[in-house]
Amino acid sequence: SRSLLASGKYSDFVITCGSDTYNVHKSVVCTRSGFFERAERFAVGKVSQAEAAESKVDLPEDEPPDVKLLIQYMYESEYEPTLESMTEQLSTFQGVKKLGYHYQFPHTCTPPNCPDEYMVCPHHECRPNSCNENCVKFVCAMCCQSTTAKPGSASQILLHAKMYEFADKYDVSGLKELAREKFSSACLRYWDSDYFAPAAHHAFSTTPEEDKGLRDIVISTVSNHMDVLNKPAMEAVLNEFNALSVGLLKMHAKDLGWTLPPAPIMITRV
Repeated sequence: SRSLLASGKYSDFVITCGSDTYNVHKSVVCTRSGFFERAERFAVGKVSQAEAAESKVDLPEDEPPDVKLLIQYMYESEYEPTLESMTEQLSTFQGVKKLGYHYQFPHTCTPPNCPDEYMVCPHHECRPNSCNENCVKFVCAMCCQSTTAKPGSASQILLHAKMYEFADKYDVSGLKELAREKFSSACLRYWDSDYFAPAAHHAFSTTPEEDKGLRDIVISTVSNHMDVLNKPAMEAVLNEFNALSVGLLKMHAKDLGWTLPPAPIMITRV
């Protein structure tokens, strides 16, 4: 499929964005995307009737680099940067499991009966006399770096949020799940970067309240690293989106064993 896209051979559909032009194939893009399937048959959204008749679609609202990755996904079921192979992840997990600890998150000890010098992870140990259950639901930053390293830079965290948006915008099958998985991994690695706040803002501003896919990841990440709220950009996101504030409160209430009071029952008098 990659070579077919690169050559444009037998192309019967054109997608343009900015100065980029893609000679694509209806059998690929129209089967992967409900948007392009509809655009191929008749005018949809900002696709004119003339464009539909010419089997051509222009995407003026989106950034060319993002559209390039969208098209890559429709042909390859993947987009850059790619996830680590499952084989590598499995071998890493099996290797450290033999040593008594693991890379699953969050780490945790076993209070109140912690064994002597229990290894919570390769970088931290729990001692019975000083535990105080600080190792419960503990996330080691060094483990995050070693297990979630992906090619590319911290900017990918925002990219994955955009691709998640594209999944709905262009009705692309499978893309939403992949983007969510990549976003989750990127948050583990890049939560302290300057890209996290814009990515969190994009996640909350481009999804409806009932879509928890990225929102829950942002809430969980901030909950595990509350110091990010000291950054003005992240504080602004918190102030703008009540759902983020409420989500953090609910998560901490749950961790502390608090229960929210039931909603009052409305009595209607006739």
